[in-house]
Amino acid sequence: MSDPAKPPSETIAVLKSIDLSLRTLVVIAQGKAETRAKASLAAPGATVASDADLDSQWGDQEIKAKDPRDWTGEPMSGRRFSECPAEYLDMVADRKDYFVSINAQGTEEEKKKAKYDRLDAMRARGWAARIRAGKVSAPAESKGWANPKLYGDGL
Repeated sequence: MSDPAKPPSETIAVLKSIDLSLRTLVVIAQGKAETRAKASLAAPGATVASDADLDSQWGDQEIKAKDPRDWTGEPMSGRRFSECPAEYLDMVADRKDYFVSINAQGTEEEKKKAKYDRLDAMRARGWAARIRAGKVSAPAESKGWANPKLYGDGL
C-alpha cells in the first residue's frame, strides 16, 4: 500500500502540468491585455462608448462646434448626438480622433483635452451605432415637422 501522506508520483506530475498550464494562460492573458492597451492608444477611435456611458448625464451632448468640413447636409449645431444622422456622427468621431492624435503628445492641458476628445469620439460612435440599429428615433422637431403645440392642435 502507498503512504497516504505522500501522494503518488503520477499525481504530482499531473499537478505540475496543471500549474504550468495555468502559468502559461496567465502570461498569454497578460500579453493580450497589454496588446489591447497599446492598440487602444495607437488607434483611440476604434472604441465605442458603452450604453451606460451614452445614457449618462454627459452621454448625449449638444453639438457646439462647426460641422465637419465634408458634411453636406443641414447644419447640426445645437442638436444632441441622438438627433444627428449616423454619417454625421462618424465625421465628428473622426475629427475628434484627429485632435486626440495632436493633443495626446502635448502639454498636460492638451493631454486632458485629448482625454475628453477621445470620450466624445467614443460617444459619437456609440450614438451612430444606436441610430444604425434603429434604437433611436429622433424627436419630431429635429425632423423639421411642425410642432402641434405651436399651432393649437391640443397636444
